[in-house]
Amino acid sequence: MKKLMRLFAVTVFMAMFVNSYSQIGVTSYLNYTLGINTSQNKVISGELKTFANRTIDNLLMEVDIFYNFKPRTYHRFSVGVGLNATPFIGGDIMNAITIPAQLEIYPLQNFKKLSFLFELTPEFVIESDVNLRSLLGIRYTFGELKE
Repeated sequence: MKKLMRLFAVTVFMAMFVNSYSQIGVTSYLNYTLGINTSQNKVISGELKTFANRTIDNLLMEVDIFYNFKPRTYHRFSVGVGLNATPFIGGDIMNAITIPAQLEIYPLQNFKKLSFLFELTPEFVIESDVNLRSLLGIRYTFGELKE
């Protein structure tokens, strides 16, 4: 099972960046988390998150794949699935399976590259309970956004 989960994580990670020559966004969350996402102009996008402010052995990373609903004038909604792991620890690196839901709000209608992001995520921790995580952040998107 461990080998299957690792293979799945590597496959998802590689699939995210094979066609990443398009638009990229960077998100800074308020709780020491940094995210890099692929183009949200497409129906399917990906995001790689790093939960910092920890020792390198205990560094959490998460790979998410999102389904992006049609953007509205002031907001965009996305729902996804992801894997949360501790890649630099010995042994079993998988931590949780996540189901993130993101609401992205555009406060400046003439400058939609800058947005506020709210994420609510149930985390199904392997061999443990279910946690509910919330993230609040600011996203800057490089490239052109589709209206």
